[in-house]
Amino acid sequence: MILQTKEPTDLNDLQRSLEKQFSDYSVYAFDSAPRKSLIVRKSSTIGAQISIHENEIIIDACCPNILVSGLIGLISSILPPYHQFERKITDFLRKSYS
Repeated sequence: MILQTKEPTDLNDLQRSLEKQFSDYSVYAFDSAPRKSLIVRKSSTIGAQISIHENEIIIDACCPNILVSGLIGLISSILPPYHQFERKITDFLRKSYS
């Protein structure tokens, strides 16, 4: 999902905001190319990757475990738990940054 923001968002501010809102989950920076992202990890198989591009926040369901991700592959993005978690993160970011 892509959220339009009023102004550019700082990755560190976004990380602190997510850590505060989702204190039960792991939130950490991920050095992906071409820009850094954040991973919000609910479990070893369910998570969300968040990237910032100018006035957009991009949220994608993901499997935060590299080994499991390789096994699950694209299937993870079509399963309901992944969409539900992605929607939960998106709803919070929409309220906070849109």
